[in-house]
Amino acid sequence: VLGDLNAGGGYVPPNAWGSIRLRWDPHFHWLIGDSVNTTVRSRTHCAYDRIVVQGDELLRAVVPGSAKPYNFARSLGLSEEEALQVSDHYPVEVNLRLAGRAPREL
Repeated sequence: VLGDLNAGGGYVPPNAWGSIRLRWDPHFHWLIGDSVNTTVRSRTHCAYDRIVVQGDELLRAVVPGSAKPYNFARSLGLSEEEALQVSDHYPVEVNLRLAGRAPREL
């Protein structure tokens, strides 16, 4: 599962996480942590967008430390106002390696 889960900020209060199976089931691994900011606005700091994987094969394919929001505003030299015309969230990304191959950037 990858994308905007509204899994942070005021959408999911801390005491609600226990009722969310995707969060507590040990088969699922959250690659974007609670402290990661996936929002464009400088006054907001929330981890709305997440990457959640399931299965040992997929988990082994994840390049450690590669899951993160893609800050397109910084990469493209956009102001906050310009970036907000694209989206109010940064997309999340992760690098995967093919079986038997070393990871590489795309």
